[in-house]
Amino acid sequence: MTKRIKTVISVLLALALVAGIFAIAPLTAFADEAPLTVTAASNFFPSTVNTYYDLSEFEDDNGDAFITVEYKMHADQKYLINIDVDLTYDPEVLEWSADYNKTGNVINIFPFAAKNGFGSGIVNQAEENRVVGNFSSVRPAAWAYNEDGSAVTVVKAVFKVLDRNAGATAVNCIVEYLAMCDEAVQKPYVQYQVVADGVVDSELELGETLSTVVTPASQEPPVVILVGDVDNDGQVTISDATLLQRHFAEFTAQDGAPLLDLTDEAAFTRTDANRDGKIDIRDVTQIQRLVAEFGIE
Repeated sequence: MTKRIKTVISVLLALALVAGIFAIAPLTAFADEAPLTVTAASNFFPSTVNTYYDLSEFEDDNGDAFITVEYKMHADQKYLINIDVDLTYDPEVLEWSADYNKTGNVINIFPFAAKNGFGSGIVNQAEENRVVGNFSSVRPAAWAYNEDGSAVTVVKAVFKVLDRNAGATAVNCIVEYLAMCDEAVQKPYVQYQVVADGVVDSELELGETLSTVVTPASQEPPVVILVGDVDNDGQVTISDATLLQRHFAEFTAQDGAPLLDLTDEAAFTRTDANRDGKIDIRDVTQIQRLVAEFGIE
């Protein structure tokens, strides 16, 4: 994944000075947008957390960004018989719509039912902040596993992100009822009542593996580069100008290596204080000007 680089440019520092809002040591401001943390929780499936720093990377042709939450299970040689789910979310941040939660022409949050082509998996109720669904099988063919060993997606919901600067939001999947049976059973009947009235039977040992997946995957935090911070200590001081002057005078480190490796892209960007694409004495002057304007010791 390509790292996003946010550069704090001296022009922005000057604008901050004019506005009277400067607070410089160290500078890590001027982010494009606050990160959005999405927590997918459940009383049965494990919780997972994804963080997004720039959702514009995932926009569709209309400029909308979507996230998909999947609750998965793998229980070898087991069938799913019944499941009741109550899915809640914050409608100020996320939007669930039948338009992007369909299997064919059927509104469905139970993709395993459509995959196997039997039974019924329906959305009983869809409110502004809540989706209630139920699945029941008419015959024991709703596999709780895939033959290739991968997990079956039991519950899936696609959401459009409405507020990218909300900071944090959550999707909560409450399994009210879950019943299963062994593969060898000829008729669908409740052999294992895994969840009843939202309470998980912790004594049952079905050998199931549960997982929760949110896509797109979490993003790496952006690399923040402070222009003028030659020594990369998080602030612009007179030491940065001095270091660059010593570099021009061909001083070296104790091991004989150059004081600065300006072949490194991040180091070059920090050192190119006047943003002209080259490193020279004018960058020293620009750093000294910044230090003088902002009164940094």
